[in-house]
Amino acid sequence: MGINLAIQDAVATANILSPVLTRSVPTFRDLKKVQKRRQFPTRVIQDFQLIAQKFKLAPTLAAVKTPKPPGTVRLLNAWPWLRQLPARFIGMGVRPEHMRLPIR
Repeated sequence: MGINLAIQDAVATANILSPVLTRSVPTFRDLKKVQKRRQFPTRVIQDFQLIAQKFKLAPTLAAVKTPKPPGTVRLLNAWPWLRQLPARFIGMGVRPEHMRLPIR
């Protein structure tokens, strides 16, 4: 997830700062636009990772006997079409970024 965030941060930065860089030096306000754009998706992903660690992974690792699969795993096994949702969330994030190329 970290590398996905890093790539999306880079794309958002390029989209926001490239027009500025063609005319001048970016200001603090320009940098704040990048931060504002990427702060929400970063927090959502980080919170997701913390919750998964605290409530799913840590108890499983601390268990003395093999625990039952979590409800989410049982749900994904019951309805395979749902498996695309976590994969999409992990792979693309909350706010996917796409390069906006200038029209020539």
